[in-house]
Amino acid sequence: MEAGVGIRWDQEGRMAGVVVVADRDWRVIRSVLPDGWRETARQFFAIRRRRGPLSDPDVLLRMLLGLAAGNHPLRYTARHARATGLAAVSHVALFKRLRNSAPWIESIIQTMLVETLAALPRNVLRLRLLDATCVSRPGSKGTDFRLHVIVGLPECTIHDAELTDAEGGESFTRFAVQPGDVMVGDRCYGTARGVAHVHARGGYTLVRINGTSLTLNSGEGARIDPLKFARKLRPGACSEVAVQVRQTKEGAIEGRLCIYALTKEQAEVSQRRVRQTKGKKQKRAGRRAIENAKYVFVFTSLSRSVATATQVLALYRLRWQIELAFKILKSVCGISELPHRRYAPGRAWLLAKLLCGLIAERLASRSRAFPPGEAPAAAA
Repeated sequence: MEAGVGIRWDQEGRMAGVVVVADRDWRVIRSVLPDGWRETARQFFAIRRRRGPLSDPDVLLRMLLGLAAGNHPLRYTARHARATGLAAVSHVALFKRLRNSAPWIESIIQTMLVETLAALPRNVLRLRLLDATCVSRPGSKGTDFRLHVIVGLPECTIHDAELTDAEGGESFTRFAVQPGDVMVGDRCYGTARGVAHVHARGGYTLVRINGTSLTLNSGEGARIDPLKFARKLRPGACSEVAVQVRQTKEGAIEGRLCIYALTKEQAEVSQRRVRQTKGKKQKRAGRRAIENAKYVFVFTSLSRSVATATQVLALYRLRWQIELAFKILKSVCGISELPHRRYAPGRAWLLAKLLCGLIAERLASRSRAFPPGEAPAAAA
């Protein structure tokens, strides 16, 4: 967050000094940060010296958040800090602190997320929407970072997040699961290992699958072909089949395969998308992949007494909420506009962006407003 600047005038009309009017706003922001965040600055080596303009955790975090929230170059942020009297620091020194601050910012984020989870009730089912978004560095032709996020419903808040490199795959196993959590994921989350991870911790899965990603069996142990049941449905109809996910250690996990047959128009759009995706990779979509595109397959371990097949499919469609969360992070917070080519400062910048989003989320959830400031006689 940037500091606002005002001019203080004396009784004779001469400029008496510069007033940093955002100090009160910073106190409000600091009030939603977790306890002990200042002490961890040295623990994670974001601050190593006892003296200097960036030896104060308040000043350092304030500058890092301002750098991320404002999308300004390092030179501008350093110059702005000097002009407002926040810190007399060069852009080179700020860059070095940014480069070393990723573990500290990540620890603040994780503590805030743990506090959010601790405040939630434990005796009801809770929807948890999982997804990830990719971020690339300037000039890069591929994925450099992947931000994994859990959004909870109905509160629509971020409950967990993790930033990885391009090799960090999307999986239920990446996150902790509490009893009663209903983990909702797209096709890439539909694996036997992920389902077993959630089941072993008292959670439930509601995940879309394709024809091969998750092996399903009948009660007798025979393998089930989802297309065999899907072909019987007319367009626009849905059905369900009792299935099992068999694991050697955890045993069989009971569940249901809920199937929805897309309408003719929806199926054509879905099949076209499959052909285009394969075409970008210089491949040709197989006949089974084209047929699979006519249906939506969702596996869930929720019992029918909790949600019918129609309700399961409706719950899966709530995934648009996490897409909305990513749109907010990208459009409002600018999380996709990564300005750094190097990995270390780029990671710290992304984490600072995420911290800005969490702070704004806490302020909004508590209905807290920034205190009104005294109107200066003139503004710079």
